[in-house]
Amino acid sequence: MARTTKLSNSKRRQVNLLVDQAAAALNQKRYDLCESLCRRLDEIEPGNADSASIYGIVATQMGYPKQAVQLFKRAIQAAPKRCEFHMNLAGLYLMQGHLEAALESYRSAMQLKPHQLEIQLGCVSALIALGRYSEALTMMEAAHKRQAQNGAVLLKLFRINYELGSLVEAEAWVKQLLAIDADHAEAHYSYAMLLAEKGEKQQSECEVREALRLNPADSDAALLLSELKIYAQHDADVDLIACMYKKAKEASVERIKLCFAYGKVLDDLGEYEAAFGCFAEANGAREQAESYELDPELAHLQLVMEGYPESVVNQQLGVDDSSPLFIVGMPRCGSTLVEQILSSHPDVKARGECGYFEQALSLTSSKEEPLTLDAITAYQAEQWQALGRSYVDLLQGDAEVVAHYTDKTLSNIRLIGAIHCALPNARIIHVRRHPLDTCLSIYKHNILGASFAYGRSLGQLGYYYRMYQQLMEHWRNVLPAGVLYELDYETLVADQEQQTRALLEAAGLPWNDACLNFYKTDNAVRTASFMQVRRPISSASIGVWKHYEEPLQPLMKILGITAS
Repeated sequence: MARTTKLSNSKRRQVNLLVDQAAAALNQKRYDLCESLCRRLDEIEPGNADSASIYGIVATQMGYPKQAVQLFKRAIQAAPKRCEFHMNLAGLYLMQGHLEAALESYRSAMQLKPHQLEIQLGCVSALIALGRYSEALTMMEAAHKRQAQNGAVLLKLFRINYELGSLVEAEAWVKQLLAIDADHAEAHYSYAMLLAEKGEKQQSECEVREALRLNPADSDAALLLSELKIYAQHDADVDLIACMYKKAKEASVERIKLCFAYGKVLDDLGEYEAAFGCFAEANGAREQAESYELDPELAHLQLVMEGYPESVVNQQLGVDDSSPLFIVGMPRCGSTLVEQILSSHPDVKARGECGYFEQALSLTSSKEEPLTLDAITAYQAEQWQALGRSYVDLLQGDAEVVAHYTDKTLSNIRLIGAIHCALPNARIIHVRRHPLDTCLSIYKHNILGASFAYGRSLGQLGYYYRMYQQLMEHWRNVLPAGVLYELDYETLVADQEQQTRALLEAAGLPWNDACLNFYKTDNAVRTASFMQVRRPISSASIGVWKHYEEPLQPLMKILGITAS
């Protein structure tokens, strides 16, 4: 309800002055003064909207997001037509990863000011995070018609096309931005990432150095630089990244990224104890900042196994289409390498971690009828067929027509039953790697996304890995012979040609020599493995866990592994 208190002109002037003073104190981060001024505001005008909003901003900056949400809501209740209050709430929701709530708040702001670019940019950020790229593209293309030279618009157009895999268009947008503003640090970083994923390492390094020259505190650029090469003693970049790490505020987002960057450098140098300290610091800070509960996730995976007995999985009611090649496994298991090998074949197009199957499932649900595990497993033939067709349409999209398309969405491990019901002729390739090498690599890398939040703690990582093993054992038992092909990373490294031949046969593909030279394929690689797949197969990453045996003891105990 809006504020109804009627103030005299004198008190209104006093309130306006206090609001200005509190805002100035906020800009100077003088939080004590800010609080004092807001208390005086509330004494003169109880329930003042600006006071609640300023309190909310302080709570946000002090690291109290729950309190901030309530304060921003209080401000909106007091003054529902103040667009900036909806923006504050939307931005906080976006920062917390509450994407649907963020989008709803941005849309509320947009109703008040339909053409304000700042609101549109925020709305597009939420849409991108939700994977709703076509909606985001439509909005930014309209904004571009009004403001063709706006750097923020051009950068969003780059990002949307990048996420869509339209890399030619993405590169064109970022080049257009750099032509307008050659000193745009974020554009240089974005271009560097695109070049790195295309395998253009030297050009990427030039761009990332330019980003760091323009913004010496750019933690994203430092993280990318740490991945672009193997570090040795006396490398000047060692001191650069170490200095950035030491200067960053503890527990900040920047510090977390720099922990991973500096930890990687120290790992290259063989300083394993110090490296693990960096990884532990990063994961500890992220675990504190994020809300994640492992038990509900484990319980859900248990229900998935119970919901897909052999009688459900083998109904054979879906679409007769063998074009999808699903690649599943844990993060850092070697799945990117397997996709790169397959996509080096002329009959295969890589679609990466597209998330299309889950997207196709979501299209069958609504707010009135939300999708549940029980509802999915009770699908009839026409529903499975509709799901299969919807998925294949998304997978093929506007890509070139080939015999097969890879889908490397790792979270599909929990959807394998539904995948087989909808697409009984699709092949599923399960990539395995030594449990300790897999878990350590997850812990060492800056893997983002709620689906992988278990990786912040060695304990949670261990218990999740155990459940993953049980889940894959279940699929192994209930799927018909020939559907699930399992490939061990270590075996592939030890005998590349024989294992590649077996992989292609399992995928229904004829032999092609290009699959042995996968590192020459010019696909863009969108995962943390983008540098590894640009080099020939190597055994360098096998047994790395032995360097970290002492700090990994809690994980080894959970997994039941003893040192060899």
